[in-house]
Amino acid sequence: MGRIKYLLIIALSVLSGCASIQHMDQADELSSYQLYIDSTGDLLDPRNEKVIKDEDPYVKNIVDNFKSKKSQNPDLKMTIFIHGGLNSFENATDRVKRVKDSMLMDNKYPVFISWRSGGFSNYSDHLVSIRRGEKRNWFVGGITSPFVFAEDALRSLARAPASTYNVLFGQNSIRIGKYSKEEQYSDKALAELNKLGFIVYNSPNDTGHGVGDFWSVWNPVKLVTAPFVDGLGTGAWNSMLRRTDLVLRRNDGFNGISEEKSDTAVTNFFKRLSSDLNDEELILIGHSMGTIIANNIIARFQELNFKEIVYMAAACSIKDVELVVPPYMQKNTDTKFYSLSLNPYRDMTENSLLDFVPRGSLLVWIDDTLGATNSFQDKTAGFWFNMVRGASEAFKNPSIRNRVHLTQFGIKDGTPQTHGAFGDYEFWDERFWQGDVPL
Repeated sequence: MGRIKYLLIIALSVLSGCASIQHMDQADELSSYQLYIDSTGDLLDPRNEKVIKDEDPYVKNIVDNFKSKKSQNPDLKMTIFIHGGLNSFENATDRVKRVKDSMLMDNKYPVFISWRSGGFSNYSDHLVSIRRGEKRNWFVGGITSPFVFAEDALRSLARAPASTYNVLFGQNSIRIGKYSKEEQYSDKALAELNKLGFIVYNSPNDTGHGVGDFWSVWNPVKLVTAPFVDGLGTGAWNSMLRRTDLVLRRNDGFNGISEEKSDTAVTNFFKRLSSDLNDEELILIGHSMGTIIANNIIARFQELNFKEIVYMAAACSIKDVELVVPPYMQKNTDTKFYSLSLNPYRDMTENSLLDFVPRGSLLVWIDDTLGATNSFQDKTAGFWFNMVRGASEAFKNPSIRNRVHLTQFGIKDGTPQTHGAFGDYEFWDERFWQGDVPL
């Protein structure tokens, strides 16, 4: 949140008095702005994390609350945000509390679609209960879990040579004296994209390397941790991918249960939008793995009017974007698509846990280790070098290219510098989508 806006909110709160603040809290509670889906597809109350049995009134309340505010403010736009992986329940709900009022002041009615995406719970599912993509009972899971863990451990050992190479030589792609091959290809592709009509907001590429980036590059502990990131992380990643599907369809949706009973609260929310607000202009924003869910939403609800589709550091593949977004844009001739990326060298050099694990953002880990990358189009769409090189293929139709915006943030204070930092900014503001950070 910008400093000026933050001070304005405080001033308005003080002037309005305690009674008004209490009234605002009662009218604008979390349940009017958030849909939280658990690991089986059930709706959770964002105030206490309990399962809500009767979902229809909850969903109806969100739509009715938007209608009420829209009647008072015709400029209000419903803005749907979907977070990525490795978000806890507390992180997801705190984000709603933190930015909700700012978004409303900017004429954006927020609807936060949240899902259970913590790393530990996903690996636990992989280890104990998920077998071939389906949930098994605790007895079968308990008996087989030692074998699953053994398989993960053996994978770690088998992947040790590749992981060691990546730590010693591959993971940093440090440019010394000349461009890396990826950057050379990207620069050529960028020149072509400009000719083809794409709208590009491109900060100059810069390795951004300083002492802080070099001192622990070859931390020897990473030679031990890297294979385990591969062996254990792949299971957690696959479990998280499964949960992205559960946002729209319950865990038991393929067991012969009717569609109505297997639809989640999120699915029913979009169905209600289709029936009640079919012509309403919507903004759809996905961050990281949230873009995988966004693709599923766009593919299923083609009748809705997504005026702006914004993908921030997209963890979905270039191929997935190609199969969903361009066809929708061809049908909806006013829709704009924004793809926002970190400076690629920020993705490459991101480190955590005091640099005791392999470097790279989640996108780099997916491309290098966790994901099934069988062709270039299988690479993540949110990594700048990937999207620039793949955009002309993904968006083949010349008629839509002038509505495709590609943004790279620079290496500078005041802009996102890590994969998880996009949510710290005014991600609902069009200036942000164009690489500018509002004050």
